[in-house]
Amino acid sequence: MAEYSTPIELETVLRRGSKKIWRERGSVLFRRGDDAKGMFIVLSGAVNLDFGVDGSVAGNRSYGPGALVGLPATLTGNKYSMNATVGQDAELVFWSCEALQLLLRQRPELCRQLLVVLGERISEHQQVTKALLRREA
Repeated sequence: MAEYSTPIELETVLRRGSKKIWRERGSVLFRRGDDAKGMFIVLSGAVNLDFGVDGSVAGNRSYGPGALVGLPATLTGNKYSMNATVGQDAELVFWSCEALQLLLRQRPELCRQLLVVLGERISEHQQVTKALLRREA
C-alpha cells in the first residue's frame, strides 16, 4: 500500500465535514474521463487507483486511511485522470467540489496544507512516468 501523509489539521477538518459513506470491495468511485464530482477521504479500508498502464506495478496503487482520492480533479474542475476502485471494504468521507471550495474560502490556512498533499501527488506521478519510460526503453 502506498504511503500517504495528510497534514493532521487538514485531515481532522476533512474527516469531520461532509458525508460519510460505506462502499464494498469492487465499488467504483470514479473512472478516468469522468467529470470531477468531488474527492474522497479514506477512513478505513483501501482504494485502488489505476493510472491506466496495463499490467504495470507503476500503474496501480492502493491507498489506505488518510488518503485523499480525487483531489487534483476536484480542485481544478478537470476530469478524473485515473480509475478509483475500492480494494477493501471502505468507510469514506465525500467532499463535493463546491463544498471543498467553500471550506477553503472559509479556512484559507488549509490551502497550504493541500499544497503539501498535491506536491506529494506530483512527485508520485513523476515516479510513475519515469517507471513507464524505463519500461519502454
